[in-house]
Amino acid sequence: MSSGDRMRKQYLKVYNFVKEFELLRRNETVVLAVSGGPDSLCLLYIFKNLAAEFKLNLIIAHLNHCLRPEGDHEAAAVAALAKELNLPCEVKAVDIRVYKKTLGVGEEEAGRSARYLFLLEVARKYGASKIATGHHRDDQAETVLLNIIRGSSVDGLSGILPIRKWKGLELIRPLLCLWRDEIESFCMYHQLKPFIDSSNLETEYKRNKLRLELIPHLEEKYNPKIRQSLARLADLAARDRLFLQTLARLNYRKITHFAGDDTIINRQSLKALPPALQGRIAHIALKKYLPTGKINRVHIEQVLKILQNSSTGKKLTLPDGLQLEQSYDRIIISSRHLQGSDIIKPVIVPIPGRVRITDRFGIESRVVSVNKLSWPPGKYEAYLDYSKIPAGAISVRSRKPGDRFFPQGSAGRKKLKDIFIDHKIPRKRRDTIPVVTAGDKIIWLAGFRIAEPYKVTEKTKQVLLLQYKAYIKKNNGKGGPHND
Repeated sequence: MSSGDRMRKQYLKVYNFVKEFELLRRNETVVLAVSGGPDSLCLLYIFKNLAAEFKLNLIIAHLNHCLRPEGDHEAAAVAALAKELNLPCEVKAVDIRVYKKTLGVGEEEAGRSARYLFLLEVARKYGASKIATGHHRDDQAETVLLNIIRGSSVDGLSGILPIRKWKGLELIRPLLCLWRDEIESFCMYHQLKPFIDSSNLETEYKRNKLRLELIPHLEEKYNPKIRQSLARLADLAARDRLFLQTLARLNYRKITHFAGDDTIINRQSLKALPPALQGRIAHIALKKYLPTGKINRVHIEQVLKILQNSSTGKKLTLPDGLQLEQSYDRIIISSRHLQGSDIIKPVIVPIPGRVRITDRFGIESRVVSVNKLSWPPGKYEAYLDYSKIPAGAISVRSRKPGDRFFPQGSAGRKKLKDIFIDHKIPRKRRDTIPVVTAGDKIIWLAGFRIAEPYKVTEKTKQVLLLQYKAYIKKNNGKGGPHND
């Protein structure tokens, strides 16, 4: 097979991988993480072809970690390459040695955190729906082995997923179907000149030590195809993970209902399920209140221990004041911040922008075109026809006496008090529910519905996207997604 045929085969492999896992949709804006190494250059040039097929808007993003003297030169070279390809480019420098002290974590974790936060900034600046990274099949094998060494759960065996949601975006890894040597061949054939990161040879980093010492040892002494075996294990584990997660979500919906912001799980129904599903359902329930990084195996085991305990009134306190209580045949999960003390003082919501309305919660806003939306909106998201919003500032506040609201899908306006009664919202919590207004009109009751007059229709062109979300304290040291 000629070199040209091999390159076409590699491109076709990536194209089919993208199709199989539905990594791209037409007319999307995608941020490409380009370090200048072989993986990211291969990613960039393959995406130049994919862009024509999928009508993509590409943005190049490069973070200088300030760890090596050649970092400034590499950043300038990536910017020059972007100019040559006529692509927008964002470059930023972060001193990781300083940043790691701020976070109180190691250099690898600090670099990863800074990298993903930067990619998130770029994605939000350009209204991108996806971030693409150059992780490949060797990275997959290394990640699975690292997870095994760390004492991972079964899900950790699935390694790096081709696609996953993160902070309202999707992280995609289109090169997970290629091996490192295939990527290097691609760069050679296309006469690309990738940078070689000298820090990849430093064994003080755990992943480098595994790549340079442990895997070669396993190949020599135990299994010459250990990388292939680990990558294949990830493929199989990812399929099982998807099946179990789907089954868990289906059962979660069957055995769970909500009263205001409380999650109420039928204890006997949960107890009757296999333990593998019990833990996953517990994780789904906790994710409503806590970021994934704050939920660990100990918390899940504590929940399952309460499940087995027949004593009603048993309580458990989890991070951020999350409360879990067993009451007869129910397990009730509620959050401390929703106990009635967080009355929301009126505040203007910038467009676009964000504003905190309590110590932990806030509202974010931006205007997007209707074809950028991902349907259906989440429980704490609102899609509003921007052209119908009354002129003037958007505000958020707690309820006021006499408030009336026209919920989407209802026959007309109702008193807010009656809506809360219909939804069985305890009085002590009604003041904690954000009421978003434009002028004197309520346009969204966060966590419930938007107002009927402002719904998106076939005539809508621009959409005001509002999100009610929790903010993680900056000093928690976890800025990026997990399990990468």
